[in-house]
Amino acid sequence: MENKSAGGPVVRISHDQMEAYLLLPMVNFDQTYKFEEVMDLLDKNGVRFGVDKKVIDNMISNRIFGREVLVAHGEPVEDGRDGYYNFGFDCNPNKKPVIRDDGSVDYWSVHAIETVEEGQVIATYVEPVPGKNGMTVKGTPVTAKRGRPISPLLGRGFERSEDGLTYKATISGKIEMQNNRILIVPIYEIFGDVDVNTGNIDFKGDVVIHGNIKPGASVRSTASITVDGISEGCNLEAGKDIILRGGMIGGDKAHLKVKGNLYAKFIEYTHVEADGFIEADSAMNSTIISYDKVIFAAGHASVIGGAIYGCAGIEANNFGNESEVKTEVNVGIHKKIRQRIFQLQNLIEEDQILVDKINSGIRQYDEISKEKGLNAASDEKRVALLRARIARQAEISKNSQELEWLNSIVERSQGATVKVERDVYPNVEVRINDAKVLNRHKQSRVEFIEQNGKVVMLSLLDQ
Repeated sequence: MENKSAGGPVVRISHDQMEAYLLLPMVNFDQTYKFEEVMDLLDKNGVRFGVDKKVIDNMISNRIFGREVLVAHGEPVEDGRDGYYNFGFDCNPNKKPVIRDDGSVDYWSVHAIETVEEGQVIATYVEPVPGKNGMTVKGTPVTAKRGRPISPLLGRGFERSEDGLTYKATISGKIEMQNNRILIVPIYEIFGDVDVNTGNIDFKGDVVIHGNIKPGASVRSTASITVDGISEGCNLEAGKDIILRGGMIGGDKAHLKVKGNLYAKFIEYTHVEADGFIEADSAMNSTIISYDKVIFAAGHASVIGGAIYGCAGIEANNFGNESEVKTEVNVGIHKKIRQRIFQLQNLIEEDQILVDKINSGIRQYDEISKEKGLNAASDEKRVALLRARIARQAEISKNSQELEWLNSIVERSQGATVKVERDVYPNVEVRINDAKVLNRHKQSRVEFIEQNGKVVMLSLLDQ
């Protein structure tokens, strides 16, 4: 605090200089203070703005002496506010199912896509507020932070109003935010079943099926596939996620291939391969491969029969059942990955040797042509070598990218475990990398880990 006194009246200015206080010492009854003298005192102490003359006059008239009184207020600064957008859609759709209070999973809560209708307002722009400068009681200006405008929205599938404040969809379809750009693209939406009447589906975009998929049908999408009903004996392939709200009854004929994540109510007698993670209520007599994690988290979620592989680990409430059906549970590095890594390493090495040979041949052409004073650039054999080199280098690049991805899976698999939240029954085989163990007795709440090259079972009750 700033405190100035010369044995008489005291002027105190707050630390932020936005308030000034005055203390008039007690004087004899026949004495008082003059208004002009008090004002002069405030001025000498630097208080030159926001002085409340009525308060000072009241202090003198009513002899308010011996205590501080607030006599001056600064003008508070009002910072501006930057412009911003209110969006009429979910910019980050929920991609995780909600676990209900009873332990069941709500697969209707999973939204791989957000849709809008033509003419729908997708965003409104709130303009910036400029702000208002302030002033201290000393008369020092305080500059407000100015509100800044932000750039118009970019993308496609929408239009902006003339005043620049409203954005509306010009088509119906899927809407998403990508790198601060809004994209609205068509989706293939079927309000019924996929069967012989609709035929197979092969669509460059998202596919939404509000009915069932009948046996023998095939659905391919470069993006996501969402099925509200039951999928039976069909083949599904998606470039992103697959959501099966009603589950899959495969009948040993169904195949699911997913570049993203898979969410399913249940999976029965189906072959599944997903680059991302898999989350479902249950799996029965299916072959399931995930290059990430596999989770069966519902109240009675179970894996019964078949073989399941989760690179980064597997969690389920139950493995196997009372009938002791053979169930294979694998985590860590899948043998297919090991084989493919070895194959790619050999292919890259062979192609690189060939590229080196081609480069040597090109150099020989160049040297001979230089000695003879010829231009080798148009020589047919040299051109053929250049084309061969480009082709081999392209193969090396493609295989190197795949090898990098597989190595990332290997890294992800480090420390993978099998966690059993409830029961694991006899005849459940647990494999972690190259080690395996056959469970021979019913166990509850355990976790299988790899230790010194062996699969070891730990109690979750002790953790």
